[in-house]
Amino acid sequence: KGLGWWAWQSAINLDIPSVLAFTLFTAVLFVITNLVVDLLYTRIDPRVRLGGRVR
Repeated sequence: KGLGWWAWQSAINLDIPSVLAFTLFTAVLFVITNLVVDLLYTRIDPRVRLGGRVR
C-alpha cells in the first residue's frame, strides 16, 4: 500500500485535506523534476542554453 492507495482512499472518503496534500505534493514533484531535467539538458547538449535569447 503506497501513496496511490492512500490518495485513492482519501478521495473515496472525501478527506479533502489529504487530497489537497497529495495534489500539492504531486505538483511540486512535477515542477522539481522538470527543473532538474532542464538543467541537466543544458549539460548534455551544448547547443541548448538557459536564458531564452536567440542568436
